Amino acid sequence: MRSFSKAAAIIFLAAATVVSVTACSSGDSSGSSTASGGNGKTVKIMVFGSFSQPPFPLKQIDTAAQAAVKQVNADGGINGTQIELISCDDNGSANGSTACGRQAVQENVAAVVGAFTLFGDNIVPQLEAANIPYILPVAISGKEVSSTVSFPIMASATPIAADLYALKQANSCNTIVGAASQNAQSQASYENYEVPVAKNLGLTTDTVFYPPTTTDFSSVAAQVTAKGDCVVYQGGAQDTAAIVTAIGQSGVKMTQVAISTIALPTQTLSQLGTTGDGVLVYAPMYYPSTNKPQVTQAVTNMQAVDSGVIIDDTALNSYAAVLTFADAAMKLTGDITGQALVTELNTPGTTIDTGMYAPTDFAKDAGFFPPAPRVAGATYLPYISKNGQWETNGDPIQLAGNLGF
Repeated sequence: MRSFSKAAAIIFLAAATVVSVTACSSGDSSGSSTASGGNGKTVKIMVFGSFSQPPFPLKQIDTAAQAAVKQVNADGGINGTQIELISCDDNGSANGSTACGRQAVQENVAAVVGAFTLFGDNIVPQLEAANIPYILPVAISGKEVSSTVSFPIMASATPIAADLYALKQANSCNTIVGAASQNAQSQASYENYEVPVAKNLGLTTDTVFYPPTTTDFSSVAAQVTAKGDCVVYQGGAQDTAAIVTAIGQSGVKMTQVAISTIALPTQTLSQLGTTGDGVLVYAPMYYPSTNKPQVTQAVTNMQAVDSGVIIDDTALNSYAAVLTFADAAMKLTGDITGQALVTELNTPGTTIDTGMYAPTDFAKDAGFFPPAPRVAGATYLPYISKNGQWETNGDPIQLAGNLGF
């Protein structure tokens, strides 16, 4: 598999101006052990990722982790031990990612949680050397999908596989067209993930790559509709909304699929109005429309931290990452250390059930998708956009054993 460290650097350099790296900042420690009746002990974890800079300023990752830590601490922590949360923004740069890794090691954190970064290959080697688990990153880089300290449910690879498998089952597409910004990462994703899955499933695919500087998406929409009858959106929210609008104005009927809610968060859907209705998405996370009590509570808790928080896959994944850490830590018989957590999560029979995604045994469930061997989320739920919201849309699909590998 092609390493994504170089690809990730290229996409950022193509999409945004490199910014200077600032020091990581400590986040909300989310209450004291005394206030929650704890044992006086604390354990540090770090939430890390791209919080502030384009092309993916995802502040909601930090907000979600803060909310989850507050909830765990209010519920008594981990057998009385309170969680202290450190937040580290990589500022959309490789140097920033390296700095966050250095801080994680220096602070002796027990885990790094909920990451979304284009520079995972800069932090993972540091975590490996210090035996710090990397819990529920949205895995993009080569090391994020292959390291033994990485425990992802989501990736950039598996949603593409889920989209293709679901469209194959629906038997509604002659040609599936991806719409993505032209950069090294999207090209690598197409070649390393989409092409082999499509070949295995007997599907015809194509891709429209548009320049990162594109402002008029009517021509992109025209290329998409000319090439196929189904489209998978793989860009950011602004790009995707513009293409959805242009296709709607063209009058051409297509099956439209978003690779994740990063492409179409509910705030963007609500702005699109009825034009956005009918877009499909497949995700390993339970969305609010499932009415799962843990998800409902998570949304309430996130909004208590920030009333304007964007609820998307990255926010739900970050919240779930803290719960995953807490669940794994509760199973330990000794001190809560990175090494102990890595061992526990890599032990067959350790099942994590947070209520935010399907119960998962990382040691057994990872490996269903060889191009991304550490990704353990094989259960994908179908959703459809209606009235500015993502609504449930049928039964879950299982990718394990169904992708032809």
